[in-house]
Amino acid sequence: MRKKRQITLQGIPVSPGIVIGRAFVLDDFLHSTIDPVQINPENVERETARFRDAVEKARDKIRSFRNRVLHEVGNAEAKIFDSHLSILADPEIIGKTIDDIREKQMNAEYIFRSNVQRIGDKLRQIPDAYIRERCSDIDDVARRVINNLMETEDDPLANLQEPVIVVAHDIAPSDTANMTPQNVIGFATDRGGPTSHTAIMANAIEIPAVVGCENLVSKVSTGDQIIVDGIKGIVTIQPSRKTLSEAQHAIYAYQAFISGLSKHEELPAETMDGYEVGLAANIELPEEVKNIRSHGIDSIGLFRTEFLYLNRPDSLPSEDEQFEVYRSAAAAVQPHPVIIRTLDLGGDKFVSTMPMAHEINPYLGMRAIRLCLQYPELFKQQLRAMLRASMFGKIRILFPMICSLDEVRWAKQIYEECRAELRKHKIAFKRKIDIGIMIETPAAAVVADQLAEEVDFFSIGTNDLIQYTLAVDRGNERVAHLYDPFHPAVLRLIHNVIRAAQRAGIWVAVCGEAAGDPLMAALLVGLGVDELSMSPIHAPIIKEVIRHMRLSDIHELAGEALHMKTGKAIRNYLFKELRGMLPHSEWFIHDVDAWHANEMRKETTEA
Repeated sequence: MRKKRQITLQGIPVSPGIVIGRAFVLDDFLHSTIDPVQINPENVERETARFRDAVEKARDKIRSFRNRVLHEVGNAEAKIFDSHLSILADPEIIGKTIDDIREKQMNAEYIFRSNVQRIGDKLRQIPDAYIRERCSDIDDVARRVINNLMETEDDPLANLQEPVIVVAHDIAPSDTANMTPQNVIGFATDRGGPTSHTAIMANAIEIPAVVGCENLVSKVSTGDQIIVDGIKGIVTIQPSRKTLSEAQHAIYAYQAFISGLSKHEELPAETMDGYEVGLAANIELPEEVKNIRSHGIDSIGLFRTEFLYLNRPDSLPSEDEQFEVYRSAAAAVQPHPVIIRTLDLGGDKFVSTMPMAHEINPYLGMRAIRLCLQYPELFKQQLRAMLRASMFGKIRILFPMICSLDEVRWAKQIYEECRAELRKHKIAFKRKIDIGIMIETPAAAVVADQLAEEVDFFSIGTNDLIQYTLAVDRGNERVAHLYDPFHPAVLRLIHNVIRAAQRAGIWVAVCGEAAGDPLMAALLVGLGVDELSMSPIHAPIIKEVIRHMRLSDIHELAGEALHMKTGKAIRNYLFKELRGMLPHSEWFIHDVDAWHANEMRKETTEA
């Protein structure tokens, strides 16, 4: 039998590492056949009872997954399963299925699968990456219910006899909960993006992973040898001997590189000529605080507070509950600072307990500081909790989504009212707390000189700044290649913000994803950024970049980049210069973001 030809596909890297192994293809119930079966009228109620029982079994299984992940991984990852439990209580899914079984008198698995497909098809048409990615949660829950109805294997990964690389249209969080280095060494999917639950879980359990690898499942069979490169986002099916040898060498070299980085954990992010750059962590949950020091970070540059409001069907967090969370975070990193961002709901984050109207374009609607100013009592509750927590550490407060001077002044006025209320009730708080704003709209970047007069620091949120400046939804695959952090317009806005901060004598940080990109991090330091805040996993690489460069060289790079006319030219220039300066740069500096380049989507073959 002739050996299959090598196929190489480009996807999105979401968890670093390189693995070689045999594929295990997960079946997808949405692509399988379920035949309709007519039910006799006298058996309809028995069929609805069978469906209810299947739902209850799925609910029990998901609860057990949640408890297991909570104890073995952490609360942040366990909360993913809360949304799964809410799906099993959704009347649009569960209630309608029962109604349809009674009305149409057909088998439960066929009716249920049809309803799930109908809802999924609607959600996938919504032009919002976050909502589209939530479809995988519904698919996961539905698969469990259908497996219970059909009495088929519910957890195929739980009974693997040897380590495999899992391949699927999408991998549900409950599937990743069954993954351990002993049975799954990596995975790759057709669907998904860097913000999906699959990506979150992949990073949490540290399994190399690539998502968004179009048409992957149609090209792989269980037992095929494949390579998953979670660094470059490449999946190779049936690799040639040459490719296999290269991958094996790369695995050894990467492992040696990572081992070497761990020796620098306690060293500062200091250039060769003595300039120290602040490195801080972006976190979403208090449980993450305990892990930041293992990545060589002492402070928190962005503490998102939305988690307190999400997955709460009945109530909003009280002031005392918030106080305990903020106090705990501040005390954990004392004497280093924690920057707490006030509520940034809206956009892709909504809560059922708040009266938030449906909006055609929520990213341009009532979100973040706009929402807080519309509901001042909600805002005050959060600010009072932060003020009270300031007695237990070095807290700084950050207002998001600022567009105008009026918004800053209104927010500060409410802040002063909170201070007065606490004084009136003789509740202690620190008298001097730094107040900052996020620069994530072009409007704020343009009037940064005015805004700098009102605050103690800036934090540039590059995720939204790039998206708003370039009018690009980075979750939309048709235009994702246009989402370019190196676009001259973006760099000019960032440079304008930094110069305004320097003239006003305040410091400036970057807390968007760009801070964790080596090319962009070097450029940002060269432009004059004082601090880079990022997901902790990226910190060792960024520290390596900074420690192998001179500030004078970085300034020169930034100056040259500002005079270039295209993002591609800037990226290629930085790629060429930094690859020559940094040892082992092949592991963290690439000449193009693979998932943004259309030409790299093309399939290549090799004998």
